[in-house]
Parts: sequence; structure tokens; C-alpha cells
Amino acid sequence: MKIRNIEKTDRAQWDPLWQAYLVFYETSVPDKTTDLTWNRFFDDNHVFTGFVAEEDGKIIGFAHAMLRQSTWEDVGEMYLEDLYILPDSRGKGVGRALINHVKEHAIAVGAGCMYWQTKAGNATARILYDSITKNNDYVQYMIKL
Repeated sequence: MKIRNIEKTDRAQWDPLWQAYLVFYETSVPDKTTDLTWNRFFDDNHVFTGFVAEEDGKIIGFAHAMLRQSTWEDVGEMYLEDLYILPDSRGKGVGRALINHVKEHAIAVGAGCMYWQTKAGNATARILYDSITKNNDYVQYMIKL
């Protein structure tokens, strides 16, 4: 398995994983939002970055992250927004490898910290996350607009 930057030629393999990720979180987005997200990975003026885990030419997972400006950090904070691994590839270190890759990227760009979130009931993912770092005990509030 290798972790690499997402490439424009990955779209056909990325799309089904993206849709499965949305289903997992019991949501959907319009096709135009998916297209916008995809195009942002390749826009030098945008803060998104994407990585994929690949095994034998098949994409088995992805991580999407962005550098977010912060009043608490000089350069900013790396937000790992999306992390998804195909069910058959879970428990094999793919998620940890993607998180570590995003962490190395964050260090390289000078981010002061890296953070992510998941649903409280996502017990499987939380086992991995708890093995990497301690939950910071913040509670998120959101207003959908």
C-alpha cells in the first residue's frame, strides 16, 4: 500500500468511495458540490488537499484536509475533514497511514496543530483515533444555513 496525492485521473475510483462516505454519515450533497470539492483539490488558490491510499492500483481510502487560518497559530491548523477506508481494507493500518501522511503534510507546511472530528457513535474509528491522540474534550455546535 502507498499513500500519495490525489490525481485528476483518480476521479472514477474516488467517486464511489466519496458516495460511500456520504452514505456512512447518512447525508448527501448535490453533484455540483461533489464536482466543486473534486476541483478544489487541483486549484492552487484553494486550501484543500487530498490524499489516497492505493493498493495494487486500486484506491482503498482517502483523506481530505485543509489548512485553516487561526488566531492561535502562526501558519494555521490542519483540519482533516474527511477520512474514509473501504470496509474490506479496514483494520489493516490504512487509516493510520493516511492520518500520519496528513500529519507529515501539516508539519511540512508549518501548521501548529492538526485536528479532526467524528460522530460520537463511530466507535470503530474512535478506537483508532484514541490510539493516536487524546480527545481534547471540546464539544462542537453547528447551525446549518
